[in-house]
Amino acid sequence: MKNLTLRTCALALVLAASACQSTPDPELDWFDGGALKPTTPQTLQLTARVLAARGDTTRAGYLIERLLRDHPDHLGTYTEGAEILLSEGRIQDAIGWLDRGLARFPAHPVLLNDRGLCHLLAADLAPATLDFEAACAADPADAEYVSNLALARALGGEEDAARELWARVLTPADVNANLEIARASRSRFAASR
Repeated sequence: MKNLTLRTCALALVLAASACQSTPDPELDWFDGGALKPTTPQTLQLTARVLAARGDTTRAGYLIERLLRDHPDHLGTYTEGAEILLSEGRIQDAIGWLDRGLARFPAHPVLLNDRGLCHLLAADLAPATLDFEAACAADPADAEYVSNLALARALGGEEDAARELWARVLTPADVNANLEIARASRSRFAASR
């Protein structure tokens, strides 16, 4: 009986070993027995986003630094990096991070719009307006860029220009509501004009 048990175990080991693939098949996905592929910039970006959402901005920051080192031509390196810095309340650092992106991707509307939003968070209306103007000029059909430029105009007291821009993307009732909000917020931006 003892020999039968040892033979059964030995047979099971031989069968198990023959079923294992010793060299990964490069044509297969890792989960299907293929080689482990290098991490993509999208995977790093999404992992950083998840870590930041969980409050682990330190590890998210390490991933963003890795993105910058390994994937400097990935737009998400800059947008995600700025977002993580903003989640830590580091507005000026986020602006600097977006500046790096704009050095790599000059006049990119996403980066310009994001930097404009950072300037707004810093209550710095003049550079925010310039960034929103440039983003909107690059893609005048994008409702977000049009809306942000309208907001900058409204905060700067240019209500007719703001109304005209918002009318392109909002209902008249929403245009009026946004103008009311901008009027109430205008004093916060007065010093930067």
